[in-house]
Amino acid sequence: MKILPIQEAYKRKFERQRAIEELKYDASGHCVHIGRLSPGCYSCFAPDPYRRNFALGIRCNLNCVYCTTDKKEKEISPKAHFKVKAMLYKWALSKNYKPTSMSFTGGGEPLLYLDEIGNYMKILHNTEKQTKHRPWHYLYTNGTLANPDNLARLRDLGFDEIRFHLGASNFSEKVYQNLRKAARYFKAVSVETPSWEPHRKKLFEMLPKIEDMGVKHLNIGEIEVNSANFKKISRIMPEGEIYQCFEMHLYDNGLVYDIIEEVIKRRYSYSVIDCNCFVKSMQRGPAKFVYHEDISGVCGKYKF
Repeated sequence: MKILPIQEAYKRKFERQRAIEELKYDASGHCVHIGRLSPGCYSCFAPDPYRRNFALGIRCNLNCVYCTTDKKEKEISPKAHFKVKAMLYKWALSKNYKPTSMSFTGGGEPLLYLDEIGNYMKILHNTEKQTKHRPWHYLYTNGTLANPDNLARLRDLGFDEIRFHLGASNFSEKVYQNLRKAARYFKAVSVETPSWEPHRKKLFEMLPKIEDMGVKHLNIGEIEVNSANFKKISRIMPEGEIYQCFEMHLYDNGLVYDIIEEVIKRRYSYSVIDCNCFVKSMQRGPAKFVYHEDISGVCGKYKF
């Protein structure tokens, strides 16, 4: 793959942004979107020391070529989970404990760890009773195991939102069926999948389908490139261009903006965010704790 200078990468991105008048810019320009985002996205752009994402383990029933997880990593130990749970109880003692969201994403497939999720949710609900504060709960899944039994279990555990990574299954019909069913169980069902150029055709075919299924939010991000996926991506896209922002990313040739333009043209109802390197820079770096804008109106309102 080729190294794309950041000046050229940023120039291309900003030129595409300027071509779409309907785009909204928030969080000092890091948050580029149309429509009101999921409440789960709020903490990506605003200081929230008590917001937590729980990585449950590295096991997965699929094998995405662009996966950033090193399959040689050790499984998360019971001792490590115990430390995180103890930390949650400690946090709840703080008078400032008001996390905006709690999530289960990253690493492996969360639905392979449903019992562990139940253990975490029990603690989170106990802290809610103690603090009288209710964060937004969401989970990210490849959707293959999101059958009615598991969806009902997640609903009963108190999840507000479920996010589907449709690209992981190559947009399988089974996962589309699970996605349609999920809309009956949660306040919000979202699609969060990367702007992977080999999926371009399927991504555009996805847009009217998820509108019909009642999806509320579409999060599209560029592929992060690291030591776990670099060689695999290079074999498929030898002419691909990578550039560094907060981390190394595979430039998507403006695919995310092509998608946004199509959503605007067809007047689909769901929001779309360009969840690119600038989002990761704000989300994972220290910037949002030093300087940030009020983004309270960026996310949608849902009743608990």
